[in-house]
Amino acid sequence: MAANVLRPSEGEALEAWAGLVAADAEQVARVREPEPPADHYGSVAPRFRPGAMAALEWPVLDALVEPGETVLDIGAGGGRFAVPLAQKGCRVIALEPSEAMRGVLTAAAAESSVDIRVADSRWPAPGWSEEVDVSLAAHVCYDIAAIGPFLDAMERWTRRLCVAMFGQYGRGANLAPLFEAVHGEPLQTLPALKEFVALLGARNRRYEVRTVGRPEAFELMERDEAFELARRMLWLAPGSAKDARMRELIEAWWGTPEGIRMPAFRRFIGVVSWEPPRG
Repeated sequence: MAANVLRPSEGEALEAWAGLVAADAEQVARVREPEPPADHYGSVAPRFRPGAMAALEWPVLDALVEPGETVLDIGAGGGRFAVPLAQKGCRVIALEPSEAMRGVLTAAAAESSVDIRVADSRWPAPGWSEEVDVSLAAHVCYDIAAIGPFLDAMERWTRRLCVAMFGQYGRGANLAPLFEAVHGEPLQTLPALKEFVALLGARNRRYEVRTVGRPEAFELMERDEAFELARRMLWLAPGSAKDARMRELIEAWWGTPEGIRMPAFRRFIGVVSWEPPRG
């Protein structure tokens, strides 16, 4: 039994990953109060533009990618990495299915005077047939149930290096006690860094993990910002009974005269790189 846990086969690791994603999806569908928006990132896309938040991962990525290389940025968001990669002389292809995110990315590229090829597509992209030097999946794989075909396609079309970024924990795990207190059930956590490393090990890949982060256990936030973040992580509708309960608990647990000392979202982030198999 211990050997099975520590040395899963690729099939067992893929099945376990899909199971975590399915459990999260089932829970979200059941507890969420607002109707899901057509574009999940519509209201928060500006937060993902270059410079809007600290990109702790950038120095590691910068060292992994050479100027002049072609980089496929899968789920490029608002361009946090696509724009600086283009600025260092890379040819960047950015795949992003969110219209709001593509708008932020396109505007950021124009403001930075860089040329980025932006496509409205998910990965694996239908009909894709272009090799790249480096493929990047930055914080996009947490809820990908079919992670095997996703990684297979990355490796198939990457000449030199695949790169993925994951937080220490999946979405909302820092607020797990709050989730349970509000919804009356434990949070189903998505796979994250340690699960991804286990999966690569089961796939017998040669990989490296570099971590970056901050030591702080809490982050001071303005009250409205903290409530909106928790509302989003707990899938609450503004003004609902559960929303009121959430705000009451946050004040009791983490409120200070200066603001809300929210538990840190991620104490550290892993940048995982591996060589695509050949032959």
